[in-house]
Amino acid sequence: MKKQIKTIIVDDESRIRRGIERMVRSCGDEWEIIRTFSDGREAYDTIINESLSFDLLISDIRMPEMDGLILNKDLKKHHSFLTIFISGYDDFTYLQTALKDGAVNYILKPIDVEQFQTQLNEVKQKIFIDFQEKKEWQKLQEKAAELDYTKQIQFLSELSWNKEKDISYLDWTRQFPSGTYQLLYISLDNIFSKTKEFSSEEWKTWIFAVENIIEELLWEKYFEENRNKWWWRGGKFKYWILLNHDAGGESLAANETEKFSEDLRSSVQKFTPFTITVAIGNGFTDLSVFSDMKNQLQTLQHFRMIQGGNKIFQSHMMEGIMDQKSRGITSSVLKFTEQIVNALERGKREELLISLQSFFREMEAATSPIEINEAVHYLIIRIVHNWIENKGYSDDPDLLTEALKITENASNLIQLKDSIKLWVLKVMEKISLLRVKHQNPIQVAKDWIKSNLHENITIKKIAQQVYMNPNYFCDYFKNQTGETILDYVTTIRLEKAKELLEKTDLKIYDISLLVGYQDTKYFSRLFKQWIGQTPSQFRDELHHFL
Repeated sequence: MKKQIKTIIVDDESRIRRGIERMVRSCGDEWEIIRTFSDGREAYDTIINESLSFDLLISDIRMPEMDGLILNKDLKKHHSFLTIFISGYDDFTYLQTALKDGAVNYILKPIDVEQFQTQLNEVKQKIFIDFQEKKEWQKLQEKAAELDYTKQIQFLSELSWNKEKDISYLDWTRQFPSGTYQLLYISLDNIFSKTKEFSSEEWKTWIFAVENIIEELLWEKYFEENRNKWWWRGGKFKYWILLNHDAGGESLAANETEKFSEDLRSSVQKFTPFTITVAIGNGFTDLSVFSDMKNQLQTLQHFRMIQGGNKIFQSHMMEGIMDQKSRGITSSVLKFTEQIVNALERGKREELLISLQSFFREMEAATSPIEINEAVHYLIIRIVHNWIENKGYSDDPDLLTEALKITENASNLIQLKDSIKLWVLKVMEKISLLRVKHQNPIQVAKDWIKSNLHENITIKKIAQQVYMNPNYFCDYFKNQTGETILDYVTTIRLEKAKELLEKTDLKIYDISLLVGYQDTKYFSRLFKQWIGQTPSQFRDELHHFL
């Protein structure tokens, strides 16, 4: 369909206005007159209030309320368009002003039809050229956006696969929009127990179906306008979704996320042989804590071992889940578990070990591996519940994930008991550390950073020194110091690098390692970005003045 030129006509004489309208319509179907007005004020107010979009303004100059020159000038502040002025006054001053304000032509009354059509045809060519340029620019913008999106997906995918990186490599977060984020983790349930006889092609078909459901719901049914969104594979039969929305609409966004998750869960169950479990994280504003949020959701997914799959788990539901007792747990296991938790809470190591031995005897008396797993998982959940009550979950969200791997990795009952014992004693030590009071957490964090510049520094490691949640620590540090933790670490490292360049003859490569940068090229590029010179230039300039 050929694009039409949207035209607005403004003239206080109705006869002339109608005449102009007829002449415009006679020039072809590509001209569309969207509105006509009898004075400039009426035209301006309507265009602004109704957000009218147009390509050409044909206006008289002298009109009551607001003349054509002022109308054109004020509208140019809000819209991009071409203008033809019409006037009964052959006045050079008017002509100068009209051309200065961007008029493409200036026609005197009475209007000559052939001249008008000629001028309109010239305007049409200019507008169509502008249409084409805008179209090509839009294509370039779309390609750039696609490339940016691909890069963002690659960053997120690497983060969800890899371990935490040094804080200096968190510059990637600047490529993402601001606002509040929410992370979702989706995992297919009991894959092999239900689909042992699937052929390779059948697997491909059903996985494609699952991913198509995610794509359709995510892009077509939910979050169309108010959120940016990214989704990617997190491993075999696992998916991640990252949502972003502007600050201020968190409650509405959270409700929408829940509806999306429930629709996704029911759609997968309805249209495929699978069920899924969805873990929904709390909102966060700093993407540098992405890895921490990822770990929390991976931990949350493990609760399906207690509650079963085909469910939606949310971070705030954690304590409610743990309060529920697993079916099949014997009264003796319940009793000894409570004794273990009680000794753990009071820091009584000997009582803890005695209760553990009683618990292990119950495990040994179990008649099936299922009963052993149930007993161990219940013990783990109760201890993690106690860990949360001591406000330790935010400090170490990997604690439950680590524990749930015990039954997966143990090859026999002896190894299983040893692993449980070591893990429980580790929790006891962590609870004791949590109770230690720390003064001036900012200074503690800064001192630790200065002492570990050569190490792999992560937000999680820094936050652990002051017993804070990494997300909260980021906000706390910025509120207290006025700078981000990333900028502080970068500043300290580069100041140390400057000192080494000035006072030693160490090679650039060695200095890079000493201040925590394994990649010398990255170190040199960052040094120039912050200091204005490469390390070599900085050292040469110092030697020049000595």
